[in-house]
Amino acid sequence: MKWKIGAVLLALALGGYLLLPRGPKLQAQHPQAAVSSHVAAEGKVEAMPGFDVDVASGELNGKVQKILVREGETVEAGQLVAVLENADMQARVKAAEEQLAVARSKLQEVKSGARKEEILQAGAALEGANAVAEETKAQLHRYQELRRQGMVSAAALDEKERAYKAARARVVEAEQQKRLLEEGPKPETVRLYQEQAKLAAAELDYSRKLLEKTQVRSPIAGTVIRRYLDDGEGITPEIPILAIADTRRIWVVAEVDETDIGRIQVGNASSISSSAYPGKVFEGRVLQIADYAGERRVRPSNPAVNLGLKVVQVKIGLKEPGPFKLGMTVDVKIFPRGK
Repeated sequence: MKWKIGAVLLALALGGYLLLPRGPKLQAQHPQAAVSSHVAAEGKVEAMPGFDVDVASGELNGKVQKILVREGETVEAGQLVAVLENADMQARVKAAEEQLAVARSKLQEVKSGARKEEILQAGAALEGANAVAEETKAQLHRYQELRRQGMVSAAALDEKERAYKAARARVVEAEQQKRLLEEGPKPETVRLYQEQAKLAAAELDYSRKLLEKTQVRSPIAGTVIRRYLDDGEGITPEIPILAIADTRRIWVVAEVDETDIGRIQVGNASSISSSAYPGKVFEGRVLQIADYAGERRVRPSNPAVNLGLKVVQVKIGLKEPGPFKLGMTVDVKIFPRGK
């Protein structure tokens, strides 16, 4: 009897369930992963463009005579930092100075023309030539008369004729010399000496510039961060002598994974920290975002980072100068929606 009552109760329960209204099936809910409030990256402290330069010899080959600064020393823009051996350059400058002095002296002499004394001397020479010519002329006339009388030979008369012609030639020469002195130099003569003086001046200017290049000066104000050479070492235009950087003009070059770069914009706030300064965080702001992705240069400290991903360089400026040294590796957080 009891089993019959149980069967009836089970049938009633099953029928009640089937009569219940059917609603929509509930789907299983899977929670979405939360988006981080920041983008993490590794970065390197670098000098801003134009504030990290290699100082070289320009176009000169030779040897370093003396390096005047040490690593870590502060220098000013234009300060003499090294001297190259330049004895040959000094000799070249001296020779060029002498050549220019000679050329200018000749030019001045030509432009000033003849002195009064020279003109008077030419006039006296002309008078003397005229006197000789008159005397030889008189002798020629006398010998011509004697020849007609048969008292002198034809050879003697010929000699007097030659003497008179020579005397007349000296008169013409003296007249031309006096006229040239009175008229002064020809324009083309002056131009010739002017060109010679210009060439000498150009040679001196070039030699002085070469000598000046042996005095190596810092192009910027900053700190000597590296000495590539020592005194006495050889140098070519391709070999730098020193590296100088303005350590106050630095920024952080962060390497952001290419998958995160879409969240970042210029102007985003950022924070920079380093294990060298525990507990300190330095504020910054995104200044530039590179237009291309490249290989990773800074090895991340987190072993979970996918080294196969390419990265985009993001330049971050510090709000205030920090204690960072050039080349240091730092940890960067960039806040896409502000900090």
